[in-house]
Amino acid sequence: MSAAFWSMGGYARYVWPCMALAGVVLAWNLWSARAYRDAARQRARRALAMSPGETA
Repeated sequence: MSAAFWSMGGYARYVWPCMALAGVVLAWNLWSARAYRDAARQRARRALAMSPGETA
């Protein structure tokens, strides 16, 4: 890749931080969704364990 690509026509100081911020937001979104899913599974297991009734 050429130096012109990396310098983004003189706008690299704006483009690359925005790309980094977007990457951080996407990573946080994945982490948050997985943490919520794990917490929901744990809540469901507790609710099933506490409920009276048949077990499989």
